Amino acid sequence: MNTILALGSGFTPTAVRVTATLRLPDLVEQGHRTVSALAAETGTDEQSLGRVLHYVSLLGLFTRTEAPEGGETAYELTDVGRVLLGDHPGNLRRWLDYEDPSRAMEARFEPAIGLLMDAVRTGAPVYEQAHGRPFWADLEAHPDIEKSFNAGIARIANRLVPELARSYDWSSVRHVVDVGGGNGSLLLKLLTEHPALRGTLLELESVIEEARGTVSPVAGRCELVAGSFFDPMPAGGDVYLIANTLHNWSDRDAGRILGRCAEALEPGGRVVVVERLLDSGKDPVMASYADLLMLVLLGGRERSQEDLRTLGGAVGLTLTDARKFELPGHWLIEFTKGGTR
Repeated sequence: MNTILALGSGFTPTAVRVTATLRLPDLVEQGHRTVSALAAETGTDEQSLGRVLHYVSLLGLFTRTEAPEGGETAYELTDVGRVLLGDHPGNLRRWLDYEDPSRAMEARFEPAIGLLMDAVRTGAPVYEQAHGRPFWADLEAHPDIEKSFNAGIARIANRLVPELARSYDWSSVRHVVDVGGGNGSLLLKLLTEHPALRGTLLELESVIEEARGTVSPVAGRCELVAGSFFDPMPAGGDVYLIANTLHNWSDRDAGRILGRCAEALEPGGRVVVVERLLDSGKDPVMASYADLLMLVLLGGRERSQEDLRTLGGAVGLTLTDARKFELPGHWLIEFTKGGTR
């Protein structure tokens, strides 16, 4: 019962963030294992820091070695605490650091996360309730937040794009339409790696000019089309690629996007969806976290493979392939129109 109380208390996430902000795991790893040494390194009050260390140790971030007579208690990192090291590949410490300027986006999320109860009651996003504007409009109004958001998306894309470019059978594709493809960096990579491939980028008018500069090295094989993916899609693609987009939308709207792709496809054409899946297995907690974040920000959701199969089936698409990426939780899902290819 007391553990549940601690997990539900605001002190738990706050104490973990203080730990990350002060880089206590890195300092302990470097050999600063006593409260006095850690307080000296961080410029904090020794007694207060000791109380935080005691709490997060009970949560499992550190273990405590009882002090010999006249000595000090020492702390050692646990496997859980090691995740907060600055060089950990998951890069979680940055997400929790109060003072990291690059997490402006995450800090902006927090008031909306605090309104989760309202989202649960209504099923609707609460970002506008928290900030006075819907999510995308708020990003546009705050360039620093938008920059932080785009940097976060770029970090994910930089890990996904090389694998997508080499792992899918692009040699069998003549023309790919990148649906909602942002600034065109993914399409640039695909066309650079596969010289026989042609591409079309479908994006909003406000993004097209930036994309024009991005794809300039392959401009002869790349068309830019300004428009919405809720309207009829550009024709001519034998693969319609939707990367990290469907989760931004409700089932109704995600179905509309897939439906527009299906309308544009010839029989045997393909829709390739790249998304984090709820049933990814390796990192289910992060997938569930992202699912709740989509709820409060946009009214969207993360989905399972079966969820996507159902959405595609409703618009005449058959799920024909599913493969994991090395990036935890992310999958490539292929649909065809008119059965198997």
